[in-house]
Amino acid sequence: MKGLLLNQYYAVEKSFWWYMPISFVVAIVFVFFNHFATQWVAIVLPLAFMSSVAIEVLKHEAKSGWSKFVLTLPVKRERVVQSHYLFFLLVSGVGLVILGIQFMISNGLGMTLGPGYIYNVMNAVGIVFTLGFVTYPLTYMLGTEKAEAILMIGVGAGIGLYFLSALLYNLMFSGWQGNSDLLFSLSFMLMTLILFIISYIVSIQVYKRKEF
Repeated sequence: MKGLLLNQYYAVEKSFWWYMPISFVVAIVFVFFNHFATQWVAIVLPLAFMSSVAIEVLKHEAKSGWSKFVLTLPVKRERVVQSHYLFFLLVSGVGLVILGIQFMISNGLGMTLGPGYIYNVMNAVGIVFTLGFVTYPLTYMLGTEKAEAILMIGVGAGIGLYFLSALLYNLMFSGWQGNSDLLFSLSFMLMTLILFIISYIVSIQVYKRKEF
């Protein structure tokens, strides 16, 4: 497992070290604009950039032929899938660390980020989970050669599911008197987490049956 993770890291090492400082700068600068849209960008972009690095691994594997060569190694197919999902979570976790630093710096400089900030972080995590649960099963079904197109589908699905969920939620709970923002963000994040876990199980089954 460690070898598979290291292989993925070295495949996208350059992108990782490019995106991380860019994500950090965007997160720090944009959050100080007192506007909903820029603060939303300051939260979403670091997570989107870092998670896209993990997805980029699939594209590199297709170009180098690693996706076929890895099957000749003494590793179980489910380990290969497991390593991709684990790498996705680890790299996306770096995005969360950047947001944590952003939060501490902002508060240290006297800018109080309210509960809305936490809710938006949960929404962004839900979009990242959507990107993962759409991209990996589709890639194993359609082939790593289509990884780039599938990544675009994953991004569109993440944004689309978020707005669709928000629309349905507003229709269903428009008269509710409780903390509706917290309920929506929490339920959206948990729903996408469950779908992410299901997609992991599906991906293993697809990859086991796939003939290269």
